[in-house]
Amino acid sequence: MVPTAIVRQAKALGLDMIGICDHNSAENVAAVAEAGRRVSLSVIPGIEVTSREEVHVLGLFEAEDDLARMQTVVHEHLPGENDEEAFGPQTIVDPWDQTVGVNTKLLIGATGLTLEQIVESIHEFGGLAVAAHIDRPSFGLIGQLGFVPKGLAFDALEVSPKARAETRDDFPVVTSSDAHCLNDIGKSSTLFYVEAADFEEIGKALRGEGGRGVSTNMEDLSLHILDIVENSIAASANRIKILIAEDTRKDLLSLEIEDNGNGMDAAAREKALDPFFTSRTTRRVGLGLPLLAQAARESGGSLEIDSEPGRGTKVKARFQLSHPDRKPLGDIAETLSMVSYGCSELDLRFEYWKDSTLVAEHPPAPR
Repeated sequence: MVPTAIVRQAKALGLDMIGICDHNSAENVAAVAEAGRRVSLSVIPGIEVTSREEVHVLGLFEAEDDLARMQTVVHEHLPGENDEEAFGPQTIVDPWDQTVGVNTKLLIGATGLTLEQIVESIHEFGGLAVAAHIDRPSFGLIGQLGFVPKGLAFDALEVSPKARAETRDDFPVVTSSDAHCLNDIGKSSTLFYVEAADFEEIGKALRGEGGRGVSTNMEDLSLHILDIVENSIAASANRIKILIAEDTRKDLLSLEIEDNGNGMDAAAREKALDPFFTSRTTRRVGLGLPLLAQAARESGGSLEIDSEPGRGTKVKARFQLSHPDRKPLGDIAETLSMVSYGCSELDLRFEYWKDSTLVAEHPPAPR
């Protein structure tokens, strides 16, 4: 989990933005942020604080100086020293993964700060306070206390990857991988509908300002469809057709998205499946073709791109219909509504076929 490996894995999975929230410490955040800047990955400075009640609270900050002020408060209320034989060394590294120091505090322990004090301090330093993995029996708000105390001004609640909820107790809900090893990075993430991958936009999304928003349901094909449609619009397409077909006899689910945008030459087609490549200067969503291709492969299928400059692009994905790892379709209607609302001049066509029978279409054909 050194800086260069973290950002490399995040980029490979198509993430636009990650948060670094170590337990009761922020000393490695600057190194990861610098490693992220080298590969154009946004890194949000953060810390995971353990309260006196043994509840984890995430603090996300715009500036590393604000995070450093929060760390000072945490360390002033964090008793004990680390036992390296029991818990291992707590190393501090530079952006090139070289060890430059060791933290001797008992970072695994609980601070003497109450939940209220932690949230107040985070806000005092301009941060966002998120109750971490609230549904877990250990160190989660619900698991420890049984409820969300009234009056606690959390900016969001985080749930574990398997828990699906868009809102809870009137708080926005997010989810994350809570990765403690490289293979866990990106296993769960939150989709932010924002103009840029930065702290200010995260805050607007959590508050629902200016059309921004969040979605935790990352495990369905509708979000992949949304991302590809966004790519098409960014490539000047004004006509997009989405075709989904189930063939139960062949045990096949096919997805085709065709647009009349700028198209791609051979070099761009080759790069299109590279998670480090994008032709867009800003991105609203971060799943992309590489993850759709991965989703197809993991369910016994494949992905093809047919595109020429000036002739548009067609993306064709195939999935084994009965494969246990095939992602569900998700809320296709909501995806179509979102695209139509955001781009009213777009000619958007949709068809859903099952065993050669048309079962849904948009817009509905005259009867």
